[in-house]
Parts: sequence; structure tokens; C-alpha cells
Amino acid sequence: MSPFFHRARAIGVVLCCVYWTSGILSADETAAQATPKSRAPESMTRHMAEVSTLSDLQSLAQQLSMTKHIAPPPLTPVLADLSYEQYRDIQFRNGRAVWSDQAHPFWLEFFHRGFVQQDRVEVHVIERDQPMNRRNSQRIEYDPELFDFHGAAADVEITQNIGFAGFKVAGRFAEGGSGQEMLTFIGSSYFRARTGQTVYGSSARGLAVDVGMNRDEEFPHFRAFWIVEPEPDDQQVEILALLDSPSLTGAYRFRFDPAMTVASMRVQASLYFRRSPEKLAIAPLTSMWIWGDGLAPPPLDKRPSCHDADGLLVHADGNWTWRAFARLPYPSVTAQEVNNLTGFGLLQRDRNFDHYRDTGARYDERPSVWVRPRESFGKGRIELMEIPGAHEGIDNIGAYFVADAAIDPSQPLQLEYDVFFFGDTETLADCVQPRREDGHCLATCEALDVSRDKQTVNLTMRFQQKNPDFEDGSKGDDAASETRWIPAGTDRVVPEIQTVRGKVAEVEVFTSDRGYLVQLGLIPTEKAPVQVSISLSDNERTRLTETFEYLCPHEQPEFVYPAVYTRQE
Repeated sequence: MSPFFHRARAIGVVLCCVYWTSGILSADETAAQATPKSRAPESMTRHMAEVSTLSDLQSLAQQLSMTKHIAPPPLTPVLADLSYEQYRDIQFRNGRAVWSDQAHPFWLEFFHRGFVQQDRVEVHVIERDQPMNRRNSQRIEYDPELFDFHGAAADVEITQNIGFAGFKVAGRFAEGGSGQEMLTFIGSSYFRARTGQTVYGSSARGLAVDVGMNRDEEFPHFRAFWIVEPEPDDQQVEILALLDSPSLTGAYRFRFDPAMTVASMRVQASLYFRRSPEKLAIAPLTSMWIWGDGLAPPPLDKRPSCHDADGLLVHADGNWTWRAFARLPYPSVTAQEVNNLTGFGLLQRDRNFDHYRDTGARYDERPSVWVRPRESFGKGRIELMEIPGAHEGIDNIGAYFVADAAIDPSQPLQLEYDVFFFGDTETLADCVQPRREDGHCLATCEALDVSRDKQTVNLTMRFQQKNPDFEDGSKGDDAASETRWIPAGTDRVVPEIQTVRGKVAEVEVFTSDRGYLVQLGLIPTEKAPVQVSISLSDNERTRLTETFEYLCPHEQPEFVYPAVYTRQE
């Protein structure tokens, strides 16, 4: 069990409750709960036991969508009132894992309910000893003996079947290697994975409803899972999941393929609507950015950067757009219109340990996450949500696709896409290395500096050109400091700049064998942050760089940090 994982996810759930509280029932809804005919069929538990295929699950989800959503009963106070320290000291006994024998390539471990992890999930396994159309599923029953209650949790006593908060898939990234966590499902519809070369970081969600709006967000939850028992030589894990919320239900199939460099998740989903949500966020991703390029750390924190990802990359309509993250004192939602989405993701481009200096969190080893539609999402927009966040234990970045087409609640919505978790960009270069149509690599923004004076906001951006001599994917600051930057001249390199709420005061472009350096001065024309977009082309309008976008306030944002960041050691 990874203590940091629980801390990050737990506090992230707290954040969601603070900004978008949900699950509070009105008097009418409370009364409806007491009406027998509004409840899901009593045979639902039996139907869960009969699920062994995606088709079975689709039938179950569709049937459930025809009933009123019933909020699950609250968790017993013994667990709901646990402190963080108590919850941390409830750990799964590794020797009790499902399929822990040597005959299985993967095995399952479970998360206990308590503290902020209060949702209950039912976990089933689909046995492999029968043909697929005749297989049965067996529910994994909660047993307190599965967990070690020690330390601050030594006096916690559980006398009832409370189910689980979630589960993890473990296995070996390399033959003969040690067993390691690979994938986790815990909290709402969150899941995240790692590779053999990364730690946990940014995560994905099954779905988001009414996110980034001036009202409560609705959080769909995975209520039940079915994991197919793997064969001895299987390289993938298949997982079925039932999604449930006031607006809809969903039948999901995940096919997880772990690896040393790129972990992939194929997602298939069928959504059935109880009502039409105002905003349906497809393939949502979440991450954390507290400070880094463009925002200085707290005075006494010696770490230059603190984030799981440093920007949003969007590939759509033949264009590549990099939106560097910013942190404002208030929530912000920006959007990019797309007609034909090829992919989008939250990337951790900066892999230089010296830019984080954190031997515990290892932000330099956090995975990037990329979404690639298998079936077109249609016309719509990619939204980026940035909220202040109090500290690095909180997910304060969100990105997702919203379709232009109105939802027809009478028809199911089918989705199919891939989610990739990976380290260095080179390991998934065919998806995330910006290129022109002729295959030429575009220079990518690898560093940003922001300074301010009374009238202007000054940005310095360094675009690194893909070069066979420099394959390590690092920023290469030492080499960059020795690079001779030569003024490019507008006859050779043409900057294309667009601004909102600001105007360009000056711009200079420099070039070297490593790429381009752009110095841009902006004069804000309103109190709201300046939104800027810049790309470089040659004098024949051939694109040289990806498009860089940024949201920049005139004044340096100020934050009140927790004492852990500001105290004198």
C-alpha cells in the first residue's frame, strides 16, 4: 500500500466536496427514497451475480437506468469519523490477495472504507474454468481479517460486511521481477496506472457530469466491478464496471495492458440516461500543479517546481496546442474548440530531477496521461479547469472533452477510447510528439519564465527542436545556458501571436541549433488575465513550432500556504 497514494486521492476527494458539494437530498428526494416502487429491483444483487460478459452488464445498466437513483446508505460513524492517521494504518494483508499464487500473472488487493473513502463498491471475479457464455461471477466478501489494523487504527473494530472502497491490480512488470502495484480504482470513478519506470501521478475518471460550472458537480460512481480471472500467460487484465449517478448509468469494459514504458487502458462504455445532464465530460483527466514555470514557490520551500503535470497537449484538426498550466487565486475554465480530435492529455514534459528536488514524491517520475479516441467524439471542445488548490495533496487540474451535440436521453451513448500512462515523451512519440503533416517534428515549449513590471507582463519561452543528438527528453538547462542564441530576424522566423485582454508591446525571437527562444512583452488591457497564443513559422508560412498558449495575470498571484510550506525548519 502506498501511503502517498491514499493521501493524494483522499484530499482530492475533500477538494471536490469543498468546491462542488453533491449528494445532498431534497425533501422530495428523501421522500422518494422511502417509496418502494422507486427502488431498483430487489433482484439487482442476483443480477450482479449473473454478470460474466459486457452484454450482461449492459443489460443490467440499462435496467438500472429505468429506476430512480438511490443514494447508498452512509458509512458507519466508526469508519466515517476516522482520522487520516487512523485510515493510513489500515493496510491490506498482501498474503490475502486474490490470485496471489504463482499460477496467475496478476492479483487483486483491496482498499478499506473510511476517512474520506466512504463509497462502497462490490467486487466480483469471473472464473475462467467455464466457457465465456457459461462463466459465473463470485463476489469477494469483506472480511476484517483481510486487513491489518495497527498503530492509530489498532482499536478500530468492524462487525459488519461493509464492502470495499476500491481495489488495485498488482503484478510483475518484467519476468522474474518483484510484484508491484500497476492499477488502482478508488473513489467515484477515478482510476490511475503507472509503468515500471514511473510512480503514481495524474489520474483518469470514467465520467464527469456538470463539471466546471457555477453549481454543484455530480459525481458518477463505479458501484461494482467484475474482474476476469487471467490465464497464466495473459498480458492484459479485463475489468467490467457498473457506473451509477442521478443522471445516468453506464456499463464499462477496461482492458489494461501494463508495461515497463507505456501502460495502456482500452475503454469501452455504454451510457444510459435517466435525464439529460447539462454538461457531459468525456474521458476526464485530473492532475496537480501548485507551482513551477511561471510561479515561484513559497519563500522557504527549496523545491523549484511541484506538479504532476506541467501542461495540456491537444492534437486536433491537424494542429498541436500546448497550454502551460497556471494557478490563479480563483477557479478558471478555458476551452479549445475542436472538430476532429486526434488526442489530448496532461503531460509531465519536465523530467529533470533538479527542477523538483524531491526524493520522496519524485515528481520527475510522474506519468503523463494521453487519451486517444478509437471512435470519433465528434465536434466539441476540450475544457481545461484550473482551481487554486491549497497544497500538493489536492488534484486541482482537470481536462475533458465536451461534445457540441445535444444528448438524446432516450438513446444510449457509446464511447471507445484508449488511455495511455507513460514517462518520457519518446516512449509514446507516435501519439504525443507534435509533427507537421510531412512528418517533420515541431519544436515544443520546454521552459517558461514570467516576470512583471508596472505596465507589462514579460514571457520568455524556449522551444526545443527534436534532435537525434538529444534523445533524453530533458530540458537540458546546462546545455541551454551554453547555447548561443542568435536573433532570428522576421525575414527568417515569423511569430504568429493572438491575445485576449492584452496587446503586444514587443517580441523578439532568437534561434540556435537546439530550437527557438521567444521574448514577449504584453500590456494588459483589462483586470482579468491576458490570454496569449503564439507559434513560429518560417517566411513561407511553414510551421516550425507547436502553438503555445497561456493564461497570465498582470499581478503575481498570492496564496496562503499551509505551515508545512512556510515554517522555518
